[in-house]
Amino acid sequence: MKHFLPLFFLILAYPSVFAQLTEKPRSKYIASELFPSSSFLPSGNSFRLATGEPGPDYWQNQVDYKIDVSLDDKTDIISGIETITYSNNSPKALTFLWIQMDQNVYKKHSKGLDAKLYLSYKEVAPSFTGGFAIESILLNNHDKADFYIHDTRMRIELTEPLPSGQKITFQIKYSYQFPRNFRNADFNVNRTDILPTRNGDIYSVAQWYPRLCVLDDVSGWNALPYLGNGEFYLEYGNFDVNITLPSAYIVEASGDLLNPEEVLTNVQLERWKKAKSSSEKLVIRTADEVTDPSSRPSKAFCTWKFKLNSARDFAWTASKSFVWEGQEIVLASGKKVLGSSLYPVESKHTDSWERSGEYIRFTLQYFSKQWYEYPYNKAVNVASNLDGMEYPGLVFCSAKDKGNMFWAVVNHELGHTWFPMIVGSNERKHAWMDEGFNAFMDNMATKDFNGGEFIGYPEIDVPVKALFVDSLVAIMTRPDVIPGNQVYTIQYQKVAYLLTLLREQILGKERFDTAFRKYIRDWAYKHPTPRDFFSSINNSTGEDLNWFWKAMFLENYKLDQKIANVINPKDKSSKAKIFIENIEKAAMPLYVEITFENGDKESHKFPVEIWQQGYSYSFVPDSDGVVTKVVIDPEGVFPDIKTDNNVWALNRQKLKPRSGK
Repeated sequence: MKHFLPLFFLILAYPSVFAQLTEKPRSKYIASELFPSSSFLPSGNSFRLATGEPGPDYWQNQVDYKIDVSLDDKTDIISGIETITYSNNSPKALTFLWIQMDQNVYKKHSKGLDAKLYLSYKEVAPSFTGGFAIESILLNNHDKADFYIHDTRMRIELTEPLPSGQKITFQIKYSYQFPRNFRNADFNVNRTDILPTRNGDIYSVAQWYPRLCVLDDVSGWNALPYLGNGEFYLEYGNFDVNITLPSAYIVEASGDLLNPEEVLTNVQLERWKKAKSSSEKLVIRTADEVTDPSSRPSKAFCTWKFKLNSARDFAWTASKSFVWEGQEIVLASGKKVLGSSLYPVESKHTDSWERSGEYIRFTLQYFSKQWYEYPYNKAVNVASNLDGMEYPGLVFCSAKDKGNMFWAVVNHELGHTWFPMIVGSNERKHAWMDEGFNAFMDNMATKDFNGGEFIGYPEIDVPVKALFVDSLVAIMTRPDVIPGNQVYTIQYQKVAYLLTLLREQILGKERFDTAFRKYIRDWAYKHPTPRDFFSSINNSTGEDLNWFWKAMFLENYKLDQKIANVINPKDKSSKAKIFIENIEKAAMPLYVEITFENGDKESHKFPVEIWQQGYSYSFVPDSDGVVTKVVIDPEGVFPDIKTDNNVWALNRQKLKPRSGK
């Protein structure tokens, strides 16, 4: 055992230590909070390794859907029969299943309606009352199942336990009525809707079938109610979908069209085939043909058949009003993807939907090369009254957007292919893991698109200081708990800013990009948690970044680096001494630019580890001579909330040296 000097001997030997112990603290910073001996990250196990990778015993269940659905355009009613094959890959037998019933958010006194999370400007809920009507549920397609609906969740009781490693097949017969006109009430849960246009309604069909909740090793059944801000958490599987509706409608969907010859005219079929191998945009149905009855098959109804594998969801659209364009997109590997754009004639503008194909091609090629190859055989962009919503292989963007905003929305929604379609994070709990990651990637793509033609979302961008105001909740807050006026700031902008900071200043582009790609590869078609992401980046880069994750993600800590004092030498052959203090609770690397009396400049970049010994740090320049100016972070790359103490100049009133310095 070591013997320690009595405190009074320590005080006699080190009077500066005594001064720091007794003087009034000048800083909120506590080094041990950001650099503790133990980590807030969990220890690894056989399911999820401490390296941030899936473990050898990682498991997740699979859900395969076969759905026959019809649309009655007179009543706006969807009717479907879905046959679900559920594979229990968990280590435990299951006695019940939880199902997501998102359409039930439209029922009177749903949790979402009563919580009013959807209301931004009006305090009156829409009068429409909807929700799923369940006609029957059959286990193994013949045994009637007991089920209980609780708001936007349904529990199905199994007649006998489903063992680990076994499958069960069951059938749900259901219907629901489409919501209409919710945009007038700013109803943020309406990710399924109808847009009236000059030549007919556009149906945006999503959250349209009962879907399995995720069972995982972290939370068990993830059965949080659907309230609006928190989006979705879904299992992966295969989809076979048949959609029947009047033949006047054009339909597009997430999956590959299996029977084009049955649902397209001969002219459209020929154009569709050519578009799949054309580098230039081809029109499958022109604006002039929209009102021409001969542009659709003469039979009363068409059944459109689609197939999609290894996906977490499926969406589709239908309208009589569609102009339809397509083109081939070739990725770096040689893979070919069909880019498909559908919009009404009202949206046909040179600064809007006529550029949809161009934006699809760039986004797919750019993100595939930079991060991970686009996985689907096509990418569909649909004009709707949704401001933007993403699904595997298909996105809905606003029919009204033009210019910068149209580019930004198309790029953003297609960017969601990577998060959360490929990397299947839990959007209901951690929306920042798809929205923020996506916004970060979008900002990179926007800088490179067409020589920087567009600049993202200037209409709603905010200064960096606004990302760290006291009123903001932490990034790790559950989405439905985040105030509505903070959602974009926290989930999108702040995360994008912080990842850019990590990439460009703290780690460097090469190290970050390598780590980010590995995270995507490791968790493609799996379910990572925030702590898996943190551990993955730590281990790939060889850095303990927990100080960053804690201050910036778990907490809403602020940064304030301050020039406390500059002591110049008495003669020009000696060196000055510079004192810096970390005033707030966050820490960052320290960048300093020094200007000397002779005009020479000197730059220093200190690592974040300089703050492990406390809030005060001092150093001497490499060069001798009188210092006339010192600037912290001259390029403004760090989120310092108080920049007026970042500059010291000789011609200003000098700070007096403190005791012991």
